[in-house]
Amino acid sequence: MRKCRWSVVPALYPTVMVIAAALAAPTPGRAQDYPEHGVRIIVPTAAGGSIDATARIVAGKLTALWGRPVVIENRPGANMIIGAEAAARAAPDGYTLLIAHDGTMAINPVVYRNLSYQPQRDFEPVVWLTSIPEALLVHEALPARSVGELIALARERPGKLNHATGGTATLLALELFKAMAGIDVTSVPFRGGAPAVTAVMAGEVEMIFADLATAHAGMASGRLRTLAVTTRERVPRLPDVPTMHESGVPGYDVATWIATFAPAGTPPAIVSEIGAGMRGALAAPDVKDKLEALNMQVRGGSGEELRALLAADIAKWDRLVKERNIRIAQ
Repeated sequence: MRKCRWSVVPALYPTVMVIAAALAAPTPGRAQDYPEHGVRIIVPTAAGGSIDATARIVAGKLTALWGRPVVIENRPGANMIIGAEAAARAAPDGYTLLIAHDGTMAINPVVYRNLSYQPQRDFEPVVWLTSIPEALLVHEALPARSVGELIALARERPGKLNHATGGTATLLALELFKAMAGIDVTSVPFRGGAPAVTAVMAGEVEMIFADLATAHAGMASGRLRTLAVTTRERVPRLPDVPTMHESGVPGYDVATWIATFAPAGTPPAIVSEIGAGMRGALAAPDVKDKLEALNMQVRGGSGEELRALLAADIAKWDRLVKERNIRIAQ
């Protein structure tokens, strides 16, 4: 039997070499090459709020770490739905990310039954960035110096007091307060937390629930009175401010978290690179100092921790809305 010998025809050598070189060359979008160009972070609120502040602080450090521009694109509107939709539709290549909070990702799916995006389906969790307590604040002219006095005033004027709502997170904080205190307060929507705080500072609206990072400038202005924080424990930087639980609304407990998400389908290796970069940024002392100065607690949680947090919060808020029959106009 003749032995079969394989050989490469000399004329094919150039073709073979080209194929081999192509296989050996780095593939665009591979993790070891990330980022090859600038990265866009969508923030679904107006500039100036806690999400925007977190994103800008982290993006500034990432620009230095990666040597590529990391830019913020504010896409406010429709209780953060517009920005989240834009991020969900983006190419899953790691170059468009979403930084959002629990209102966008855990509360919107509960209060908007026909939501155009589904956080657990349309996004890949990347990093749990920060946690922030919220506070109940009123304009200085309002004759209420405690939560108890505010409740009494609201009962005297049912539906007359107005609340500046910057998104579904603050809206649900208000709705929970109304349900637990047995009062009626009117919600006035704004295109993000910062414009909502500004409206209360100007006296256009009487009260607001806002996370402490968003409320920071208003609290420092002297035009807002801080009645209580929304967490079960007092905030170390505000030791004299009571909790809602202590102030006559037993069991009230609300906090905000902010995190990074990538569009679903983003390669796991790219998600890992983004997560490593963001955790590196959070670990930088100057970043940590800036975030903590805004009353934020730096987390740096993994994508899996964020996935579990998101699932738990969606279940929590869904249960709360159903148990208390909270209705939100849509």
